[in-house]
Amino acid sequence: MTLALAGCTQISFQSKGLIPVYSSQRPDHQNIVTLKGTKEFYLWGLIGPDDKVYLDEELYDQGLVVASNITIQEYQEVSSFLKAFFSLGFYIPKNYKVTAHGLEANDD
Repeated sequence: MTLALAGCTQISFQSKGLIPVYSSQRPDHQNIVTLKGTKEFYLWGLIGPDDKVYLDEELYDQGLVVASNITIQEYQEVSSFLKAFFSLGFYIPKNYKVTAHGLEANDD
């Protein structure tokens, strides 16, 4: 029981400074990018991959060179819930969705 309570399946959203990232809307940022991902945790969250999502890297991979008005949603799909439930917490997939407005390299 102690292991289950000590586990953590929290995803950390950060930036490495690869591209400028703003939390508020910028007037010239017209392109909207949405990306979805999953982080997998094991043993009630005690073992897992790197729990960090680097927003600037992910948004740059989607074609943005500057991003603003970023919204982040963590959610659990029915299939993810069932996997976690039937594995008794030994495997817990966590889903996330990031939406951002921004400029692409070819925008002026």
